[in-house]
Amino acid sequence: MSTDKREVLRLIKIAFNAEVGIPNNIRLPRDIEFVISGNNVEMKLLSDAAESNMQEDKAAFEGWALALKRYAKFDNVVLSWQRKRFDKKDNRNGHYQRFLFRVDNFSWDFKSWFSVKPSCLPYLKNLAIDDASTYYLNHPSKDRSITIPQQKEGILEFKYTFREWAKDLKDKTNAAFLDRQLPVGVFKKKVKEDNSIFTRGKSAIDIWGISKNNDLLLFELKADGNNKIGIITELYFYCCVMQRVQKGQFKYEKNDVPNLDKIEKTKKINAYFFAPELHPLIDKRLVGLFKAPLAPKLDFHYLIFPKGGGTPITQKF
Repeated sequence: MSTDKREVLRLIKIAFNAEVGIPNNIRLPRDIEFVISGNNVEMKLLSDAAESNMQEDKAAFEGWALALKRYAKFDNVVLSWQRKRFDKKDNRNGHYQRFLFRVDNFSWDFKSWFSVKPSCLPYLKNLAIDDASTYYLNHPSKDRSITIPQQKEGILEFKYTFREWAKDLKDKTNAAFLDRQLPVGVFKKKVKEDNSIFTRGKSAIDIWGISKNNDLLLFELKADGNNKIGIITELYFYCCVMQRVQKGQFKYEKNDVPNLDKIEKTKKINAYFFAPELHPLIDKRLVGLFKAPLAPKLDFHYLIFPKGGGTPITQKF
């Protein structure tokens, strides 16, 4: 298969440099190839990209698709991916199931310009989630306000949720309360390991809360130096899961955790990129392209905090 990766990168860089005026070292992932046809482009995920953690550049197709539309100005972006022969293990691969869920949602939300290559459409039938069934989410196993995390981003989450910087974040987002590490494991029939569909364990929303206007607040926090384009993928996935909670299709098996029962009663989601800096391709216009078809029930914002954490917190867009 011939590839037009070099030409795609050239088009992106021309538009980026013309608007921003700053030399950059933007690169495209090694495990994604591109084929241009007229003013359309196929984005092909190679190797194990579709089965990889969605944070990795090679798996974050949503961010790259938006960049192709925003900077290279293609009319249509078509996604394809390599896949081994389907077997029962596909239903046990949490990363792959999560990928299929993301593809299914993204191709619907952005259907005016994004689609799945016809040869890959049968793969979507392997998605273990359908619109007619009810599924269950796991919930926090312990009080997140007591356990002090040890990792860099966990410490930042803790301080912005419960400690010295929490008031500033609440004021900025009109939050009635904030909490951290809301799991997003999805299960069939009952929450137990054998019933899991997506990855579980540490898969969780960094910070969440509900505003005084009864909007659901979701935050994807990144520490200084962690500015991959996958932040789009992560935040979008969390929004898709929570939208199904709002609709009542995804439910919490146990509701003995404070405030979980309030999520289903919210009507809108305000989702925040929360970081000192973002990937250079993520700007106001790209985020505008991202949120346009999702409004008014879903909106995206970018909140900046100082490197290393602290206040003030400023909203860039």
